Amino acid sequence: MAVTELAWLTAASGVLTNEAKEATNQALIVQDEWTALNAPDLPKDRDGRGVALFQQVEDPAICLLTAHWDSVAQHGVWLESPENKKVFPGLGDYYELEKTSLFHLENIWLFNSSRVPGEISLLESPVISVRKTTILAEKRQEFEKQWEEVKGLLEDFAKPYLVKFAWRIEKTDPGLEEFVLTCGWPSVERHQEWAKDTSFEKYASVLLPFRQSQDVKHYQRVL
Repeated sequence: MAVTELAWLTAASGVLTNEAKEATNQALIVQDEWTALNAPDLPKDRDGRGVALFQQVEDPAICLLTAHWDSVAQHGVWLESPENKKVFPGLGDYYELEKTSLFHLENIWLFNSSRVPGEISLLESPVISVRKTTILAEKRQEFEKQWEEVKGLLEDFAKPYLVKFAWRIEKTDPGLEEFVLTCGWPSVERHQEWAKDTSFEKYASVLLPFRQSQDVKHYQRVL
């Protein structure tokens, strides 16, 4: 089962420094080499593996590290590898590692490049939004049905940028599911205009009744 890793890091200095970016890049070089030897079915290039570092717009101390894996288990093998255990602690000079959190999205490689001419992938977007919405687990199927009815409204508004979405695998509450919606944008301001669009009222009226909680943040790729 294809999965996408989303890992949040907190910069130790309160802002992401060039030194932190370079240290992250060096750690990813080790991961590049490890995947080439131990996960040969994964794409060889970072973009193909969805590997990127994003910085949050709302709080520049927060960074989002992403990657594609064939499974959660495969990612776990990397996390437990001697190579990762050697390089990860070194990032503690630049990040508050005790605050690191991560989870996986099911059945998707979120950051795949588009094969449609003119479409702009998440990795190529100047800004991406990440919206995490929790709903009651018993309402998941009903939500999915309603989402299929209205997602085209957002997709049309966001064009040529892509809209990608998936469910979180790891549960924090057995009674809840978390739906993660990502979208590329030319700017944060363009995303904010979505709420003023004539089609937004229909979109929101269908989905809002399912929402238990919601968090939305914007990110810019820095690596």
